[in-house]
Parts: sequence; structure tokens; C-alpha cells
Amino acid sequence: MLNSNSLVLITGGLIITVLSLVLLAFSLRQNKFRLLNGVLGNLALLSGLLTLILAVEATRLPWLNSVLLVLLTVISVPLLLLYSLLGVLLLWNAWTVWHKESHTLGNMLTLFLGLIFAIVLPLIRVLDRDLFPKNSVTVYQTFVLPVLFYAAFWFLAFITSFLITRLYRPGYNQEYIIVLGAGLLNGDQVSPLLGGRIQVALNFAAKQFAKNNTYPLLVFSGGQGGDETIPEGVAMKRYALLHGAPADKCLAEDKSKNTYENMQFSKQILLKQGVDLQHGLFATSDYHTFRAAGYARFVGLKIDGLGAKTSKFFIPNAFIREYIALLANHKKVHAVLLALILLFSTVSFIVGNGITLF
Repeated sequence: MLNSNSLVLITGGLIITVLSLVLLAFSLRQNKFRLLNGVLGNLALLSGLLTLILAVEATRLPWLNSVLLVLLTVISVPLLLLYSLLGVLLLWNAWTVWHKESHTLGNMLTLFLGLIFAIVLPLIRVLDRDLFPKNSVTVYQTFVLPVLFYAAFWFLAFITSFLITRLYRPGYNQEYIIVLGAGLLNGDQVSPLLGGRIQVALNFAAKQFAKNNTYPLLVFSGGQGGDETIPEGVAMKRYALLHGAPADKCLAEDKSKNTYENMQFSKQILLKQGVDLQHGLFATSDYHTFRAAGYARFVGLKIDGLGAKTSKFFIPNAFIREYIALLANHKKVHAVLLALILLFSTVSFIVGNGITLF
């Protein structure tokens, strides 16, 4: 028999879980590619898990509690190990990327984060204990942890949002596919990463043709970088023709410099071709689909993405880079929120340590 307190908590948990799922479904109908979906998905998971724990505890059945304990152990132990070894794992990944990729600033994100988690944060904690040995309100707890929790909150929202989008499978009724460019090798050669983007579009187009005898228009989008001898779109089109794409279905967009312009300039080409803009896709690397879909919607293309697989060793670096880019797209909002968090933290630190300003 459930007591009144347990019943209230379980009922409240169920209401929050169901409400989160309903709002998630409504949000997905409006836009599958936004961080709000991840926030609602994580809220539903957390409230659902807590409600399950409360319900199992309330039954007072030993065997059911044992099953729950095993389940929680299976979930929590890997997460605790990941957290405790995060700095080492990031540094190991940085070493791998250093030996297999170019030494650009963007490819060293796991190195910087590894140094922060393995060296900087432990050092701050040690110094904190020396400076405030008797105080419960320390610099690390007051200023560092809130910022870490804020960053973790949005990163988990991003990962969940991304995973939700991967559940969708586009239908084989598309009129076009925009293939997003990336840097060329030796000035005019398609890189393995870019080749993967082209190939995932060719594979989809071939399957669609096999199913209903229609082949989508392929728009290869990318301008010419400072170290490139030809535009990326031209090199991509040439690569696709060599790999079996029909010439009358291949177009090159050769002016764009970033993902937003990829979508904008490709849309202009598609309008001239008279295709239905609502029946199309874009192709890029899997980690890039979420952010690219946002740019597509900025220019009025409500289309989904085909994701080419990324090398496993590069996945952490790629997702961290995408996460930072997503935050940068809304930097004013995050700057205001972080400022409010730090303001509250400052007040808490002053009050908690009995500091007088006047």
C-alpha cells in the first residue's frame, strides 16, 4: 500500500514525464533540429527514472528492489568511470587526432579540454582547499561548478537532440540533395571526409532510383578556399561523375564559404531548376547534420540531413566543435545566462563567507 507522500511524488513524477513527452512530440512536429528537443527528452528521461525508483521503493518488494539496484549499478558505474577518467581519455584522444589529422586549432579541442580536466581543475580544487580550509563556500564550488554544470546541461541537450534526429529516415521521394563541401587535399583533391559526404548522397540517390525510377538533382556546394586551386563544388562534381553519378543530375555551387552560404546559394540554384524545395535533403558528416539543418531552416529549407560516418577517433573532437559552434550561434543568450549565474554565485560567496563590502 502506497502512503500519501509516495503517491503524491509518484503522481507528480508521472505528470512531469508525460507532459515532457507531449511537449517533445509537439516540438518535434515544429522543428526536429533544435536544442529544446534535447532538453525535453532529458527531462522526460530523468523524471521517468526518478519516478520508477520511487515506485519500486514504494512496493517494498525485495526482489524488485534488487533488480532496480542492478540496473542502476549497470548505468552508474560506467558513467562514474567516464567522469573519473575524462581528462585521461580526452588527452589520449588528442594524441590520436594529433597523429592522424592536421594540427589545426579546431583539431586540438580534446587536447585543451583534457588539460583542463586532468590538470587545471584538480589544481584549482587543491588550491581552493588551502585558501578556504574551514569554509563550506569555496571558489571551486561557487564559481567553477555552476559553469561546468551549465556547459554539461547544454552538451547533454545537444547529444540527445542529435540522437533524436537520427531516428528519422527520409523517404525515397526526394527531388534534390545538397552536398556540403569541406576542405580539399592538395588544392584540388576530395578528402576522405568529403568523399564520405558525396558517397552517402550517391548511395541514397541510387536506392531511390532503384525504388521508383527517379534520380534526385545533386547540388555540390562549396567555394574556393585560399589554399585551393579550384572550388570545392567543382571538385565534388568531378568526383561524383567518376563514381557513377549521371551528368545531367549534377550541379556545382562554387561561391559559398560556410554552411549558411551552402544552403543559401544552393537554394538559389534549385529555384532556377524549378524543383519542389520541400522535397529534398542535404548530405554532410553525421556530426554536422544537426547544426547544418539549423542553417537550412534559416534560409527557408525545411529539409533533413544524410550523415556520412565519421572516423571513431575523431568523433569526440567533432562533437565538441559542433557543440561550441551551436553555443556561438546564440552567444548573446548564453552570455546573459552565464552572467546571471556568476552574479548569483558572487552573492552566495559573499554571504556564505561573511564578507562585508562596506
